[in-house]
Amino acid sequence: MKDANGRAYNRTAHLEQRRAMLQAWADYLDALREGAGNVVPIRGTA
Repeated sequence: MKDANGRAYNRTAHLEQRRAMLQAWADYLDALREGAGNVVPIRGTA
């Protein structure tokens, strides 16, 4: 990339790291969804 803005927005620079991060996030969300039966609602004070 020619300038700093181009380098800052170059989304192809770290594809493998981004893929791993997004997979970890997806795994985390799946775990939350699967464990939804274990969630205890928090009641506010009246």
